[in-house]
Amino acid sequence: MMEYSALEAIIKGRGTIHDWRTLVDVLNLSETMGRAGVGPEVLPICEKAQASLHKASGYYQTTMRVILDADGIQACRDLIEFADLQQSSIPRSEFERYIQKTKDYIKSRGDKVVEIE
Repeated sequence: MMEYSALEAIIKGRGTIHDWRTLVDVLNLSETMGRAGVGPEVLPICEKAQASLHKASGYYQTTMRVILDADGIQACRDLIEFADLQQSSIPRSEFERYIQKTKDYIKSRGDKVVEIE
């Protein structure tokens, strides 16, 4: 439940880059699973969470604080909830394959990978 702790830290103003990265990892994995047909209804939530996390990265670059607005907090809460449902709907071995598939896709710099500088 690292993702819940990460979101809580950000909400309370104690969020770190590691917490932000945890949420990004959940986003990437859920998006990969959704695109493959495991809970595809998560994809609009992924878009909202991605926009919010991208906005938070820009804010961090100017303030050195990880901040999410109310919409971003809700999007991340929804994302975490859907991610839990996705993960519990498939066997662990299949989940592990999606983790590897997500890592490989990011490394390949696929067309849907968003670079944050």
